[in-house]
Amino acid sequence: MPELGILIMFFAVGVLMLVAEIFIPSHGVLSVVGLGFLIAAVVKTFSYGGREAGTIAVLACLVFVPALALIAVKYWHRTPIGRRIAPPNPTLTTDDTSIPIEELSRLVGRTGRSETPLRPVGICEFNGKRVSCVTEFGMVEAGVIVEAVGISGANLAVQEKKS
Repeated sequence: MPELGILIMFFAVGVLMLVAEIFIPSHGVLSVVGLGFLIAAVVKTFSYGGREAGTIAVLACLVFVPALALIAVKYWHRTPIGRRIAPPNPTLTTDDTSIPIEELSRLVGRTGRSETPLRPVGICEFNGKRVSCVTEFGMVEAGVIVEAVGISGANLAVQEKKS
């Protein structure tokens, strides 16, 4: 019976260390220790419980560890430590951009000409006004007719006009 207690303790400490890594920034030390305990628990399971019990322990760890990693990645940013380390992105207002968003949105669907190469950011001219633009994909050379397709952050998203 003491073997079962040791196995339960090894698995519990391993799981506790992996869960603690989510909340305590240890640069991976807790994860390595937790995985070490889980590996020790699986080895002990093979020696105490036999081949069938060891195989079940390996399969359980192969399911549990990736599931815990997925949960950690999905929910870590919502923890108090995660919010301090990686705060949410700010939302842009009209004061944050050189041209008001409303004015940029009026240009969507219109055509203009690239004044500078867009690799992917550059300057385009729409109705005599120079506007900072970003290409939707690829690069656009200077002097090319472009079409505004949307707004990306504080820039007008453009693509090369198809003839």
